[in-house]
This record gives sequence, C-alpha cells and structure tokens, in this order.
Amino acid sequence: MQDGKSLKQSKKSFEPPSTQGTVNSIVKNHPLKRRQVQSFDEKIPTAISITVSADRKNALEDQSKLLRRSNDLLLQSSTESLLEMLKAYSGLKECDESTVAHLSAILHELYVRVKDSKGSWRGAVLGALYGLVEASSSKILLLVASIVLAMNVTGSNLTGACKLVFKIARNENNDNLFIDSDVPELLVDGLGRASPIDDSEACIYGYGAVRFLTGSSNGSNTTANSGAEVVDYLPQRSLAVRLAKQGLCQLMVLHLKMINEIASTTQLSGSPLHALFQLSGALRTLAGNRSIVGSRVCQVSDQQQQQPQTNHPTLLEDEDQDIAQIEQAVPLLVRAAEMCIKEPEVQANIIRTLSVLSERAECCERLAVAASRLGILLGSITQTCQTVEKGLATCNRLGYILGNVMSRWDTARIQFYCCDVSCDALLATLEYYANKSFTMRNQMGDSIVQVLTKLIRIVANMCVNADVGYGMSKRSPLGEILLNILLKVKDTKTTELEELLFATLGALHNLSYYYEPNESDGTGHLHAGSIGERMKDICGTLCVILNSDHNPARSEVARVLGNMTRNTTIRQTFCEENGMKILKRCLTSKHDELMVTSCGVLVNMLGDWSSRVPFREIDGPIILRRLLQKGVTNRDWIMAGIACQAIWNYLIDTLDILTILGQTEIDLICGALAEGLDEDSLFDGKEPDSFWEDFAPVATDLLERLQICMSNGNSPCQSSDEEI
Repeated sequence: MQDGKSLKQSKKSFEPPSTQGTVNSIVKNHPLKRRQVQSFDEKIPTAISITVSADRKNALEDQSKLLRRSNDLLLQSSTESLLEMLKAYSGLKECDESTVAHLSAILHELYVRVKDSKGSWRGAVLGALYGLVEASSSKILLLVASIVLAMNVTGSNLTGACKLVFKIARNENNDNLFIDSDVPELLVDGLGRASPIDDSEACIYGYGAVRFLTGSSNGSNTTANSGAEVVDYLPQRSLAVRLAKQGLCQLMVLHLKMINEIASTTQLSGSPLHALFQLSGALRTLAGNRSIVGSRVCQVSDQQQQQPQTNHPTLLEDEDQDIAQIEQAVPLLVRAAEMCIKEPEVQANIIRTLSVLSERAECCERLAVAASRLGILLGSITQTCQTVEKGLATCNRLGYILGNVMSRWDTARIQFYCCDVSCDALLATLEYYANKSFTMRNQMGDSIVQVLTKLIRIVANMCVNADVGYGMSKRSPLGEILLNILLKVKDTKTTELEELLFATLGALHNLSYYYEPNESDGTGHLHAGSIGERMKDICGTLCVILNSDHNPARSEVARVLGNMTRNTTIRQTFCEENGMKILKRCLTSKHDELMVTSCGVLVNMLGDWSSRVPFREIDGPIILRRLLQKGVTNRDWIMAGIACQAIWNYLIDTLDILTILGQTEIDLICGALAEGLDEDSLFDGKEPDSFWEDFAPVATDLLERLQICMSNGNSPCQSSDEEI
C-alpha cells in the first residue's frame, strides 16, 4: 500500500535514530480507553520528547517563540520546516494553552498544503503526525485526524484516523470543534473509501463517530435582539445535516448492500458483524435527528415568513433525496435482521433502528411490504433468546413497528393475515408472554405488560379490515389468550396494566364487530379457543368490569358488549350475569360517555321479549326518558338518538303502549322529541350540524309512531320500511 511505503520512507528521512522502526499507521496500538504510561519530567508543564541535537533544539525553540508572536510567519516556512516543528513535539501528552495554540497554527497551515495531496512525501506527513496522537488536547487530535483524512488515506491509516475521530466524538463537549472543522465531510469521504468487510475496523470507528455526531443537537440557535426573538435555525449547519449532505445516507445504503451480499453466502462474524452493529446505530440516530426530521417544516416556515423568493426549494430537493435514501435502507435492514437470527444483540440493534424508521410515513410504507417477514422474525425471538428478559426489548420494538404498519396500511393487514406462518408466530408469541409473570421486566425497563400491549395492538389494527377481523375471530387460540389477559388486568392498579386493558378491549371490539352471530348456533363448528368459542366467558368477565364503579375502561367495555350482544346466546349470558342491574348503574352514572355506550347495549337487549320485564323492574322506561331529555337539553344528539332507538325497541311490538309506558311518560317523551325536532328554535335559521341530522329521522319516526299508536287506541306499533 502506498500509504505504508510513504510512512516507512518518512522514518528513514525524518526520524531521529532513537525512534527507528516500521510504523504502518499513525495510530497503531493507539489506546482509546487507556493511555500509555510514559515517564516525563513533571516539572515541565509541556512534556516534549526531543531526540535531536542541542543546537537544533535551541533553534527550534527560538523559532517557536517567533511563531507564537506572529503565526503569519508560518506562511513563509517550507512544508519540511513545518514537519520538523511537529516532530519536535513527538510524544506530547499534557499541554498548556500556548502549546495548543502554536500546534494548532502549524496543523492548520499543514492542512491547507496537504489537502488532496498525492505526492510521495505524504508518508513524511504521516510520520510527523504520529508523535501527536497521545496529546490530551482534543483540538490537536481533531486537526491531526483532519489532515490524515484530507490526504485520502486508506487501509490502516484510515482506520487510525477514524479511531481518533471516534475518541473525540465520544465527548459531547467537543461538538463545537466538529462544527468549526471539515471533519464531518472528510469522515464521510473516508468511509466511502472503506469496505465494511475488508476495512471493517475503520467502519466500526467511523460509524461509531457518526452515531455520536448525528446525536448532537448543535447547529440551531435562538437569540434575542432588541427584545425581539430571532430564530436562527439553519438545519444545513447541524452536524447531522452536514453529514447527510455529504452523501452519508447513500453510503450507508451501499454498505448495507455489501454486508447483505456477503452474509447471504457466509455467516457474519467478528469485525464485519460489529461494523453492521455500528452502521445500524448510526442510521438510527441520523433518522431520529431533529434537524433531518424537522428541517422541512423549518424551511417552509422560513419561506413563508421571510423571503418567498429564495433557494430553499433546492434544500428541500436535497432533503427529499436524503429521505429517499433512508427509505431504501428499510428492506436492507429487514434482510440484515433476518440474517442475524443467531446474533440477538446485533438483530436487536437493527430492529431498534427499524422502530425509529417506522415513525416516518415513507419508511413505514416500505415496512408494510415486509410485514409478514417481520411477523416471522417475531416468532423466532422467543425461540432463540436464552431468557425471557433478553427477548423483551426486541419483541417490544417489533411490536411497535408492526403496530405502526398495521395502523396505516390495509395491504399489510391482508398480507400478514394471509401468511399463516406470520399469524401463528404472532399468536404463539402472545400466548408465550401471556403465561409469564406480569411483573417481569428487563434492565432497560421493557416489561411483559408493555410487550403484550404492543402485540395486542397489532391484532386490533389488523382487524380494522373486515376480512381479517372476520377470519381472526375464528382463529385459535386468540379468544383463550385475550380472556386470560382480561382476567389478569380487570382490576387495574398501574398505568401499564390500564394500557394493556384498553388494548385488549380494542382488539375485542374489532373482533366482535366482524364476528358472525349465527355461527354460535353450531357450536360444534367453532375452533377451540377462538373468540366465538370463548365469547360467553369473555362476556361474563366484561360484566364484572362494567360493574366496577372505579374502573376507567367501563365505556370501552360497554362498546364491546354492544357488539357482542347482537348474538342471541350472549344476550342470554348477559342477563344471567345480572346485566340489567349493571346497566341501570351505568345509565344513571355521571359519565355521559358511559351512559351512551351502555344505552347501545340496551338497544340490543330490548330486542328480546325476555329482557323487557327485567327492564321495567329497574324503572328502565323512566331512565330512557331522562336520558332522552338530557340529550336534547344538552344538544347531545348522539345521546338523544340512541335513547330514541332504545325506546323504539322497547315498544316495537307491544300491544298496549299506555300500559307499558303510562300517559305521563308518553307525554314527557313526546315533549322531548318535539323540542329536539324544533329546527328553527335550535339553530335560528342556520345550518344544523351533522349529528342533529342523524338524530332527526330517528326522533321523527319515533314521535310519529307514538302519536299514531295513541290515536288508534294503543294498537301495536308496526315496523316501517325504514326500521330503526
């Protein structure tokens, strides 16, 4: 390698006899976490190891004094002289401000001269810089790295430079040094000369540095001037945006392709595997950086408020290109996660990155295509992890990804459902964690309850699709799993358990919505453990929750029961569970939402003759009339409308309305309906709202039926063509 030859030649020409030896890298054996112990005179504030003659030493000291007074003299010095000055500081560790200033001036001048150089004397520069790699000053080390990277080095020299940048980037206090240097751009260029397979160590440290730099919040400032706030937010100045503008996203995609290509034929291990780990981590911090995510909003805001005719569209086009490149990384990361099935730590890191990307709409669309593959991946985690705790983090994030995908893309719902392997994996994982202790969590805070919440939300979002919801309602053992979870969380004591309860009720709501009631007639055809097969037990558990005054999920429970009580068998079960008395408590509560959702259950229940006698025994007609009046008085047309439907079902085939309701109640109901239908009084000539327009036909039909039945001597109310 030319770098190596140049460096060896520099040792012959420029190194003193006492430091003879072959050096292949400026940071060979360079310690990142420890420092070599070397003896220096502690009384000397600046430790300098000089192995040159006394005359030469004195000359250099005199020259240094002159240069400190005026750095302009450096312009008149030859490159060889600059290198000799640097070699005088070989072995430098601790240094004071004047030394840092002097060395910085020399290195700045050297940087200008050697940038993009390809001369045979490049090795001499590397040799002179080698003596500075143990300096305590981050500023000096960063300048050394910038010079090395600026010379387009490869191989071990590139690795050494990346190690230096990594060492400096680890300390967030050094972010300002990077902002004022060309190192971010030079680092991307340097990584572009590296292969994640052949130069994996350079990629490990390079992408490690990128991860720290893209996590920086520097680059945005807010200042106040003359009492007025001036926002100086320039995303293109932030480190993350600078890295992206230099082509970092494209480079990451290229390196991912290279890694996947090798991994398709050979099991990844060692440094290439570690390079993939750092690469995925760097991509995660880049995608999650505010400057990248929010720059479009900021630029559009600037465009609207300040100068409409600017060059911002060009910046937007550049950003679109960056986002497109991040989008291309999604399928590559999915494939990498599949290939790292035997490397759970690397796989977990990749999935963490995908979880961040899933929050971006364009990336989520790419993930939708891979939904079934992610489901299969989910199933493998419980099989490969040695302990329950180790799999929690990965399952939690995979659940988050699939939840985001299923909430947005119907194609993903269908694809996932049609893949039996994916569905089986999801249900198996649900069952696995549902049978574990709900108090279990790992060191990072991921818990069994959180994972179950994420997985159940996948089911709930999948079942938004009618075909999927219908199919999943028959799938075993989903009903058994949800029932077991419901039994464990019906008495919520923590926020986590409350979230799990709401997620479970959301899934049950969608599943019961598409469940075909007539299927319960042939119980022999129901799959063991399916929603249909366990619906009676689920109904009983829901009644217990609904009867609990302090449970925050009562309204959601009533919604689920509103779907389930369309089934004749479940209505019988509801009555057996003392459902009417429970409904009375709900309908007379102080929570409007609970009153409305409970009335929805009552609409179904009053369709049966057997339910009407228990309904009268709890003063049901009076409760419904009051609910109707409250809805009309408060202009809550949803409440008023559903009260009308319940009254209608109560009276639908009665032979004697007067006996069933009583003249007083009939008059009060008719009065409330008339008030609710007085459009002129309600809206004063303005357009009525859409909720009232839904209420009006129902109320009109009920009012007319009551008036007709009363005028005809209490003849039975027959259903019209527009039955409620």
